[in-house]
Order: sequence, then structure tokens, then C-alpha cells
Amino acid sequence: MLGLLAACNGADAPREEVTGEPQPGGTAIIATLTDFQAFNPVVNTSILTDEVIKQMLFTPLIRYDESLSPQPYLAESWELTDSSVTFHLRDDVRWHDGELVTAEDVKFTFDLAKNPETASLLGSAYLNQVRSATVIDSFTVRFDFDAPHAQALDGFWWAPVPRHLLADVAPAQMSQAPFNQRPVGSGPFRFVSWERNQRLVLEANDSFPAGLGGRPYLDRVVFRVIPEPTTMITELLNGSADMIGYTLLPDQAIQLENQPGVELRHYPSREFTYIGWNNQNPLFSDARVRRALTMAINRPELIRALMHGLAAPASGMIPPWSPLDPGLEPLPYDPQAAAQLLAEAGWSDSNGDEVLDRDGRAFRFTLLVNSANRMHQDLATVIQQGLRALGIAVDLRTIEFQTLLQQHRNRQYEAVISNWTLDTFKVDPTPLFTCAQARQPGSPNRAGFCDPGVDSLIEQGLRTTDPAQAAPIWAEFSGRLQELQPITFLFWSEDLAGVGERVQNIQTDVRSKIVNIDRWWIPASRQ
Repeated sequence: MLGLLAACNGADAPREEVTGEPQPGGTAIIATLTDFQAFNPVVNTSILTDEVIKQMLFTPLIRYDESLSPQPYLAESWELTDSSVTFHLRDDVRWHDGELVTAEDVKFTFDLAKNPETASLLGSAYLNQVRSATVIDSFTVRFDFDAPHAQALDGFWWAPVPRHLLADVAPAQMSQAPFNQRPVGSGPFRFVSWERNQRLVLEANDSFPAGLGGRPYLDRVVFRVIPEPTTMITELLNGSADMIGYTLLPDQAIQLENQPGVELRHYPSREFTYIGWNNQNPLFSDARVRRALTMAINRPELIRALMHGLAAPASGMIPPWSPLDPGLEPLPYDPQAAAQLLAEAGWSDSNGDEVLDRDGRAFRFTLLVNSANRMHQDLATVIQQGLRALGIAVDLRTIEFQTLLQQHRNRQYEAVISNWTLDTFKVDPTPLFTCAQARQPGSPNRAGFCDPGVDSLIEQGLRTTDPAQAAPIWAEFSGRLQELQPITFLFWSEDLAGVGERVQNIQTDVRSKIVNIDRWWIPASRQ
């Protein structure tokens, strides 16, 4: 798996590597297409901001090695049982204002995340199986589970926030706290400044504990927001940026192949692209129809032509790099079988207008597409053409992302193209595919999908602590999900980054593009 995660890079370009001892000093420049969100682990929902929080500004309880095994970080050790985990924290990690990070901070963060008024992603994605937190002493905290909890440590890949700075902020107001714009963290880099849609500046934390790596080699890291992809690529090629990749599309990425002095890196990501069907809409309430729609889409051709091969077909929500991946083959591209399924579901062209109909209703729907995502627009056009050949009329509607997101969350849509990024490395389909989430307005189960059999398999899988016993459960879950097709899984995209030659020791893998940024260094002659 290590080879899959860390060594899958693109075509080698003549990028010069410098040998010798790492040298302190210098500023690294990272270009990004989009701006940041809230530098507060409790309320942030941006992947880019999350990476900066976890790898630079804050200190998560655990971190991961290259084989995705949990390792000590803020928590230097732990005792894990079927019912709880007790973390023993380091006693030398300080907030950037000088206060010690303690178990009170950890419990405070947990309580905030579990409070519904905070609407925290930590509560739903990380801590949905954790009942309570108890402070044992200043540097010891115990978490109790609702039930035996498989992959338990993966639920603690998050960083605490400072209680002494946020205790007076009401949970419902946490997303508007001034702290989110000027954070006081505890990680290897400290906040300097943030100019919206311009730049973020972080500098080395001289007081970061030696036991966690000590002071970073770099003096400073600057994230520059460059909303034009062509300009961003030019900045890398002329040396004005040391890394680009937030966000780099495949057709842009291939422009970097074999360019002198730069390297295109691509490796498995935690993100899949899918078509969401509103299962509560009569058009999509029949699983046979949803399977037919999936089999009418030529996913291998989409990956070849639009993704330039920088993706892998998806058969479900367990990623190919997961040890629990069942190796299930995706549904094939088979328009003839798709037509048969539609006929079995009662759809036919009764009036000869080349559009299927049933009970007087034509098979026509609107597919929502993010107006700022050119890749999704290209996908939508090809999908529209493929379904038209099957007798299904698709109207494309491109709208602004926040409007699309609101309609998707509220299930005020028929179909939508979207992405989903796994927040952790654990397998937990609870947010997307359980009946409880389907009954909850605004939940991540935006398809409104509910199947008691799937619920039962999810519960069994999450509570089976032996991976060997859990694997067949998750395989059965994946098979059932493929049969019911609540959404059409298109592909797992590869993460893409362009790296210049000035900064040394840049490691990129499924954990993050900046997973070892505290160990990046610049030769003195290039600082």
C-alpha cells in the first residue's frame, strides 16, 4: 500500500535534487486557486483549510505514518478497549500565546463538536460513535464509546482548540468567532496574516517541542491565491511558486509533464466524483432505474478522455487504497442491459418521440452542475449525450456552488454532479447512506436513501473490531450498495500537484500535499 500511496508519481521531469544536510531559512510559496475558510477545527469544512490546520497550525491528537497507521502526536500514548480510549497528552505543547495545551482543551473541543448548535463536521464525521469525554487529570482524557468501535483511533485525527480563548463564544456563534480569522494554534507554524483572496502567511514556531520535530527548517510559508489556472501554472514554471495543486485539473496537470525543473505528482486521493439521484423523487425511486442510469454512462471513456487517465473507476465508497476494499468490479458500461432494466421498470417510448415515458410522464430531469467547475460541466455534457441515446432527456443547469450546495442539502433537486471527500481514513458510510440521516433534514444523506439491510450492515461493520471479521461485512455492504445504486459512483480522482525544484524533501501522498512541510528545506544559495 505504501507504494500505491507514496510512489505513484507522474512522468519524471528533470527536477534537480540537492544532497547534503537540510539548512534552515527561506520562504516557500504555495499557489492555490481558492481562498481559505475558518481556521478553527470545530467549524471548518474546507479541505484546503483542514490540511493547513492539521499539518501546520494545530496539533492533532494523532497523526499517520506512510502506511496509514495511527501514530502519537499531541497524545504520546493511549489505552484502547472496546468501550473507550484513554489518551495521555504531551506536557510540553503550548498554544502560540504561551499557554499549555491540556486535557481541558481536548474535552472543550469535544463538547463543542458534539453540540448540535455548533453544526460541527467533527461531531458527524469523526465523533458520531463517541458518547462522552472525561478529564482524568491535566494531561489525561478518556473518551467513552456508544458501542464497540472498529477503527476507533481514526476518529481522533483532529486538533483541539484553546479553551481559554473560545470559552466565552456561544456554540451557535462559533462559525463567526474572530478567532477563525486570526487563529492561535499549537502546531509547528504560527499565524502571521491573512489577506482574503490574496495570501496567507505563516511562520516557523521556534518553541515547537523537539520531541515532535522541533522548529521547522523553513522560516515562512506563503500561500498565494491565484484564481486563474493558467497563471498558476506559469508561476510554477517561472519559479515564482514552489508548489501548485489546490486545485489542479487533469488537463492543466498534463501541461507540466516533462517540463524542465518541475515535477507532476499524482497519487490516490480521498475524493470520489458521483452523480446524486434524489431517491425520494418518483423518477429515481426504483433501484432498477438507478442501475440503468449507471450502466448507460461510459465511465472508462470519461476517465480516459476527460480525466486523462488520472482517476480510477469507483464501485462504492470504500477507496481502492483501503485495507477493507472488497475489490468489487464497478457496474459495466452496457447500454443494452440498461435499456432492459428500464423496460422492466415500465419505461418505453409509447408515442415515438424518442423519449421514454411511463404513465404519461416523460423521462426528463434536470442535472445541476457547479458553474465554477469546468470539469463537472464537461462531464455533464458527455453524460447528457449518453443518456439521450437511451431515450432519457437531461436538461443541464449550471448554478453558483453555494446555491447548488443548498439545494442539494435540502433535497430540492432531481440530479446533481458532486464530489465527496473522506474526512478520515476509516470506513464509515453513516453520514451518506443510513436511514437516520435520510430522515434528518439537511443531512449528508442528500440522496434521501434508506434501506434497513444497508443500515444493519453498516452497524455490524462499525462494531466489528477484528478487521478480518469486518472485511466480509464491508464486502456485503458494497455489493448491496452496488445493487441499489443510491448514487452513481463515477471515479476516484487522483490528487495532483506540481512541484518546483527550489524546495527540497517535499513529500506528497494521500494524507496531504503538505504532510511533511515542517521538514521542507531550501538550500542557502536559493533562499
